Amino acid sequence: MPSTTVGFLRVVEVFPPLFPVGSADNAPLELEQKLDRFVEDVRGVRDFGDLFLVANVKDPDLLKVSTIEAAFVLQDRIRVRAAPVLVVRDMNRLQFLSSVVTALSFELDSLMVAWGDRYPSSARATNVRDFASLGSALHEVSSVRRKARSPMRLLAPIDLTRLGTSQGVALAKERLRAGATYLLAQPPTTDADEVFDKHSRALEKAGLKGSVLLNVFPFRDQKDVGYSEKYFGWKLPPSLHGVASKGEVALLDLEKEVVRRMREDGFPGIYLTTRGNPSVAGRLLA
Repeated sequence: MPSTTVGFLRVVEVFPPLFPVGSADNAPLELEQKLDRFVEDVRGVRDFGDLFLVANVKDPDLLKVSTIEAAFVLQDRIRVRAAPVLVVRDMNRLQFLSSVVTALSFELDSLMVAWGDRYPSSARATNVRDFASLGSALHEVSSVRRKARSPMRLLAPIDLTRLGTSQGVALAKERLRAGATYLLAQPPTTDADEVFDKHSRALEKAGLKGSVLLNVFPFRDQKDVGYSEKYFGWKLPPSLHGVASKGEVALLDLEKEVVRRMREDGFPGIYLTTRGNPSVAGRLLA
């Protein structure tokens, strides 16, 4: 497997094979074809990532291959380090911990544990509430990992907008104490100046800079920026809208500067969201 870039961990998020719900009743699923395409898409950017994070895409109109199976397929077929995302509120406690055991049995490099959004009523699915918090779930995962004598790295999310409160800082530190090696940040760091400095100062003040991977989220255009604000609830800076009006190339140049600042300012790595298009890793991390 490729070795980690010295001192800078490149976590590249990819989507597992996805299938429209309607196709389960009508058209063929084309399982092998989509799985092969998924593998080849990641193969094309394998030199630009140290860890490929298989996202747990939550869309009521889509079915997906298990993130554990998708991560194992990447590891087995193209010898890259891969990590599944497990969503705590999608499974009861025994199913969740059994999934952790499954990931351990496949000797996966890493595992991300996320809390999970609420399902909309249209999904005809409900969330599970067997764990009181993400920290308590991480603590149990750490216990299982310890019993398995595994070096598996644990990842967890962090909401940068909450670092201005003592509760937000405490929540982040609880996740680290519970066993997370790194926290993957949201919302994204959208420029190499104002937003980068704001995020960096907040993390330094909280004593978290060495444990957090800032996020780069490749926007496509001005319409996409507006959609992302509405969909994710982010408050993105007006300057980003200005750059977005110039098109995708200008946005990519902006994002490359963010990556450069991350490297130069001593961050432990980057969390790159590819939004289902792995090729963007080659454009930003080459």
